[in-house]
Amino acid sequence: MKGFVQVYRNLNKKLHDGNHGPVYSVRGSDGLVKKHLCHLVLWDCALRVGKKGKQRVRDEKRKNVHAYVQGREGWDTDEQRWNYIGPDCNWITDAVTITYNPYKNNTFIRVDTGEPIHKAKMVVFGCGEMGKEVKAIL
Repeated sequence: MKGFVQVYRNLNKKLHDGNHGPVYSVRGSDGLVKKHLCHLVLWDCALRVGKKGKQRVRDEKRKNVHAYVQGREGWDTDEQRWNYIGPDCNWITDAVTITYNPYKNNTFIRVDTGEPIHKAKMVVFGCGEMGKEVKAIL
């Protein structure tokens, strides 16, 4: 999909800006990682989990990159800022917290209901408590 990026949580990367939250890797359409960020927004999202990679995690008890959110970046070039992002995301009244755990889930899920999530209008990374949550508008 042209113009789309893939974002996944990088378990090994730490940023040197004092941020203690998770780091997300942003992979371009060419498959190469373009940047690492603690906060970002994607629009028109598909939440994908690779079946073979998930099974390899379960078999080997060692994580690998097999789950990501694909969407369009929400960067405002004119204002040099991320659109619609804040430290707690409380301004989004219809957002739900989402997560993925390869040992417990087959897909990304809603934290509040456990319901599987495969797509979202918008996903905000690095919000909530200490910037550790991912929230979505479905």
